[in-house]
Amino acid sequence: MIGMNQVATRTSRVSRVVMGLASVVGVVLVGTSACTSELEAGAPNPDGKDQGAECVDDAECKSLHCAAGKCSAVVAGGNPTDGIKNGDETDIDCGGASAPKCSDGKSCEVARDCESASCVRGTCKAPAPDDGIKNGDETDIDCGGSKAPKCAVDKGCKADEDCDSDACSYAKKCVEFKSCTGHFGGDTCGAGETGEAGAKHESCCATASSNGKRIGKYHVTAGRMRAFVERFGGNLRQWADTSPAGWNDAWTSILPTSMDDALFMLGPNVKRGCSISQQGKGARSYWQALAGETSDFSKDVLDEKALNCVPWHLAQALCVFDGGRLTTHAENLAQITNDGTTTWPWQFQDNTPYSERDHPADGRLVHRYSYATPNPPADMRRDGAGPLDRTFFVAPPGRRPTGGNAIGVQDAVGNLLTWANDGVRRFTYSMSWENHEKQNTLRTWAQDSQNEVNGYYAIGARCVFE
Repeated sequence: MIGMNQVATRTSRVSRVVMGLASVVGVVLVGTSACTSELEAGAPNPDGKDQGAECVDDAECKSLHCAAGKCSAVVAGGNPTDGIKNGDETDIDCGGASAPKCSDGKSCEVARDCESASCVRGTCKAPAPDDGIKNGDETDIDCGGSKAPKCAVDKGCKADEDCDSDACSYAKKCVEFKSCTGHFGGDTCGAGETGEAGAKHESCCATASSNGKRIGKYHVTAGRMRAFVERFGGNLRQWADTSPAGWNDAWTSILPTSMDDALFMLGPNVKRGCSISQQGKGARSYWQALAGETSDFSKDVLDEKALNCVPWHLAQALCVFDGGRLTTHAENLAQITNDGTTTWPWQFQDNTPYSERDHPADGRLVHRYSYATPNPPADMRRDGAGPLDRTFFVAPPGRRPTGGNAIGVQDAVGNLLTWANDGVRRFTYSMSWENHEKQNTLRTWAQDSQNEVNGYYAIGARCVFE
């Protein structure tokens, strides 16, 4: 017979067993909830051990990764180093939300699973120049880089060689002309000052249609010449040695072979009006640091301005570099007179003539010191009441839009006289920022003591493209 004490003992044991079972059930239920949570979070093995638990092999762990006898943390989407396709991986250790992108030939579901960003019928495909995707080392969709075709204008680029035009701008966009890849003097031409509300700027290489040709809307800027010179480290003879289309090989020996040579040719040299020293009282828009000179304006401010003090051969070289040539005297006159129909460029819409008496108030052209560089430095050097550095009066092209001609060419009169393609050192005598009046004649600038090195602070250049 069983005594009362034995019954009580058995009853106690049964109670503990039942309570234990309930506890176990509770643990299982809680564990199920935890597993579901882990599963939703992407645990590869939701029934495995938690991070930090002791383990012998990977299969014991929720993460399916046992390292140094301890379970590793669960990595969302699976463990991308365990050699197993798990979580949301689309192939072994790649694809999905957390694993690295898959290489070519691996399985994928969407483009973002692949290194190439190209998932075709469930397989990652190598970048191709016709897949409609910017991938590989392409700089824009299906162009640029080492394998795809070169990019068209306005497409993305990293270097000049990415572009059809061989011209990648500071903004990493392909542009049409190689000298307009910079900002200041590259895309700062037109109405209004840089940074001014309402300014309407465009490429300084913009063109207008004229008698079947494309004529430059603007005079060449100092910034355009800087882009040309710096691209070749001043060795423009190296560029000319390739006999570019439109270049006369007889001129090659005149070009600079180093940056020092180039700066000498673009500097004051012996050119009239091109020294901005205390004694020179001249104007030169190509900025450079020279002993004995102090420019009152920064390189960026000067790069926007129309280029002066440029030798004829360097001006011609820049136009050829861009695929054109200097305008002829006849082409310059055509822009001044709207192909012989007017006396002044603006008279296609405004028949008011120009009065030299009222020139300070005439907003149609830059003449007789009527342009003033905005925000001059407080310590600007002075020559009496006016600036000593007379580059102050040279304007960036296009700042007088009401003086444009019928096709939109700016500064056909005013700001600078213009080199002409009719022969070495020939130029159209029109009007300038200084005191030059409109004569519409073709002149020749005298050869100086430096042989072919020539230029003047009131002569600039315009390009034309056929």
